[in-house]
Amino acid sequence: MKTSAFIRKYYLDRSDSRSVKWSRGRKQGCLPMWIADMDFRCDERVTRALKDFIQAGDYGYTNLPDDYYQVFCSWHEKRNHILYQQEWIRFTKGAVNAMYQIIHSLTEENDAILISTPLYPPFKAAIKNCKRKVIESPMKNDDGYFTFDYKDIEKKFKTKNVKMLMLCSPHNPVGRVWKKGELEELFELCRKYHVLVCSDEVHSDIIMPDQEFIPSLALKKYQNQTISIIAASKSFSLAVFSHCHVVIPNKKIRDRFIRYQQENNTASVNAFNALPTYYNYIYGEEWLDAVNNVIFDNYHYLKQELGGYMEMSNLEGSYLLFLNLGRYNTCKSAAECLADRCRILANPGESFGKGYENWVRLNLATSPENIKKAADSVLQLIRSKEK
Repeated sequence: MKTSAFIRKYYLDRSDSRSVKWSRGRKQGCLPMWIADMDFRCDERVTRALKDFIQAGDYGYTNLPDDYYQVFCSWHEKRNHILYQQEWIRFTKGAVNAMYQIIHSLTEENDAILISTPLYPPFKAAIKNCKRKVIESPMKNDDGYFTFDYKDIEKKFKTKNVKMLMLCSPHNPVGRVWKKGELEELFELCRKYHVLVCSDEVHSDIIMPDQEFIPSLALKKYQNQTISIIAASKSFSLAVFSHCHVVIPNKKIRDRFIRYQQENNTASVNAFNALPTYYNYIYGEEWLDAVNNVIFDNYHYLKQELGGYMEMSNLEGSYLLFLNLGRYNTCKSAAECLADRCRILANPGESFGKGYENWVRLNLATSPENIKKAADSVLQLIRSKEK
């Protein structure tokens, strides 16, 4: 489907809705480009299927669809060339909830857990709230292209007795889709130092047309040390439905996770919350491909308009752009500057890591018209500074 046709059919005006993103924008008089959800309605076949379920009126205890696991596994086999096994899969109420359960079940209090920063803030919060030690390894940045600092990671594995690595793949906020060689080098360090890998892959369907996503569990040599978090919540903007998969091939590790879920009454799955994922995996491929093209076009428009003035992340995956306002920032925080001077709401860079006060994270999963409004506002700020 062409981008223009997709926008006409699926763009959703949420300006007067109860949307968290747009409610805050309305309150502050700003164009909201912060929280990670989309301004697009679901494929109409998904909406019809959900409507049929609701109209049937049967809201008692309900099983998953008989072919749920087959649909899930087929989607990932086709999109990412990996075949998951049904027995590997457990359920949680969202990706952040999965992080908490994984940390609690597979590590002990005061264990050290390493993250590569800048990084989506709930990673660090989950580690701290579970009473584990946060070990940060700052990534290297080459003009917006972020990479792991393997020497620093190995040094911290050696000296900090790290028990788990929490990976974001694709990475939020820097937009990297890790190459096979990058993952192999990282996972080999984890193997060498007996470090478990928890890989958050909730953005794995939002991949730019010139990139290839490599699932962590596709590297079979390292499957026994790896746990993947997989959800359709970002792929199809299903945040209102709390549904997520935790995929664990290693039986001993999986049994520990299952035991934790049983002891804490978190093992059950909400069949209604699972339905949007199920129906989107059946009907949503053309819709998703169109969304990826919209995001790709939005990214390249911003890069064309603003790239000559400021550093921005090299967007390979997700719909989140990390942008450095640098010398155009007139406030302590670039996010505050964007809100005050440009009437744009963005996530503040400092929430992702130390030293990123001049950075913001922008959500590109919206209409080209909104992207153009944002670019024009930022260009006005740039011109005012260059007078």
